[in-house]
Amino acid sequence: MRDMFFYTNKQPADERKLRGGFYTPVGLASYLVNWGIRSDTKRILEPCCGDGNFIIAIQEKLREEPTMNPVGPLHVVAVEVKGDELQTARARAQQVGGQSTTIEWMNQDYFAAYSELTNQDRFDLVVGNPPFIRFQYFEEGSRELAFDHLRGAGYKPSKLDNAWVAFVELSIELLRSGGRLAMVVPGELLQVKYAKELRGRLASQFEHIVLIGFRRLVFPHIQQEVFLLLAEGKQRVANTPSDIHTLEFTDGAELLRAGNLREAVTHVPARHSRNGMKWTSLFIDETAFLALDEAEKAKGLSRLGQLAEVDVGIVTGRNSFFILDEEQKNELGVSRLTLPVIGRTSALRATTFTAEDFDSYKRRHPCFLLNLDGIDSDGFPERLVDYLEWGEREQVHQGYKCRIRKRWFDVPSVYAPDLFLFRQIHRYPLLVVNGARATCTDTIHRVRQKEGIDSHLLATVSFNSLTLAWAEVCGRSYGGGVLELEPREAEELPVPYHSTINVDVEKVDSLLRTGRSLEALDCVDSVVLKRYLGFDQTLIGSVRRAWEQLRDRRLYRNGRLWRR
Repeated sequence: MRDMFFYTNKQPADERKLRGGFYTPVGLASYLVNWGIRSDTKRILEPCCGDGNFIIAIQEKLREEPTMNPVGPLHVVAVEVKGDELQTARARAQQVGGQSTTIEWMNQDYFAAYSELTNQDRFDLVVGNPPFIRFQYFEEGSRELAFDHLRGAGYKPSKLDNAWVAFVELSIELLRSGGRLAMVVPGELLQVKYAKELRGRLASQFEHIVLIGFRRLVFPHIQQEVFLLLAEGKQRVANTPSDIHTLEFTDGAELLRAGNLREAVTHVPARHSRNGMKWTSLFIDETAFLALDEAEKAKGLSRLGQLAEVDVGIVTGRNSFFILDEEQKNELGVSRLTLPVIGRTSALRATTFTAEDFDSYKRRHPCFLLNLDGIDSDGFPERLVDYLEWGEREQVHQGYKCRIRKRWFDVPSVYAPDLFLFRQIHRYPLLVVNGARATCTDTIHRVRQKEGIDSHLLATVSFNSLTLAWAEVCGRSYGGGVLELEPREAEELPVPYHSTINVDVEKVDSLLRTGRSLEALDCVDSVVLKRYLGFDQTLIGSVRRAWEQLRDRRLYRNGRLWRR
């Protein structure tokens, strides 16, 4: 069974990325089918059958347990947009055979087939692995069909929605009352804003939900964390929140050895989700979960967005052209036409980034941004003109970000922020005061404090266990183990800020610079969580553990667990 679990079909990588065609391992498909088929199952939908792993699993289930369906042949509807894949699935199904199953094959886009499916009887079970197609690859005609159906069902889709969300949402609509959903879904379900409405629907429309996660990647070749979503008891009237249980296994082989799911679930406390909130925190232990929920409601907390504005860093169009080293800057004679810039999160080690830090950075990296926006080209130095002409010969001006500008070499939105904020995070997020008056590329966020806010105090008090834990909840993490915070997500972070908080900002900065981050965290927690918010040591310890568990879970997936 271990070998079966890790079998996947091979497709050209580019094609698979465009259409989300990463097919489900056989063992995983069988697991979902075995969970979903019950003695009352008469109709099953597979909305994206690919080459047929789920269909084969259904046939084999009924062949192994012929008494599972005493009321007559099980009717399966298999939908697949690619004709060659559907033919493969059909041929495989014919080889397996079986008198207990009738299969209706539909060679259509699922969203085109949806109208026809709504005119049929509802399904007892929807099972499958929806394509992980990102919004930029979601074919326009298919997307418009999907969105029309979603709006008709009361959803409010956004242009950022990925295809898998629409697959799951419309599959829910095709279930009968009491029906079940068994699907492979990306980790984005737990985290991203565009899945908020789906989380809310799941939590309100099913009696019981089990989320099964894996500490190792099921699809390592796409660096995509996935979950098994098992939802049952679709409610006729959505009026009570679901019981949500979470289980986590090292990999698929461990899951298959685990045996009875219902027995495993009895040892996991049920949780309820606030409407549409991110589900990442459902995967920590019960004490840490309750502590994090209690702490986040404390009086004295602000959202970062109330204290500052978070914006993306500069998008140059081609950093290697627009960012110069000191020798290039001097050769081109453009000192007055450049701005100091950093492009590596590793440059930010403490709560301040000083002029001395920038001097150290520039000895190792190009760090002067050509800032020509608003400058009359008649005044350009001759060597700069030559450089721009060389850039055109190198096709720099043909890059998308450059060619949409009025003048291709005018980099927009160039300013030096008050603070920097990590965008992509390994160990922990960090707000950093910009003492060097530099700007940054889009690997780092730019932060402008609001009137009356002390930037040094804000940077220091933000480095506490509660804010760090909620960064793990608010952000999103992909297979590589890096946490990413987009500006709006960062602005949701709870921060215990008040001008009267008396914390030693210089000590915290010094501790971080010398690699003593946990001592720095203890220092801040003892002031902002204990004295200011009034948390006792037990609550502080539980909040800290929530952060550690969420961080370690993320880092473990890529073997990057932080060693203290």
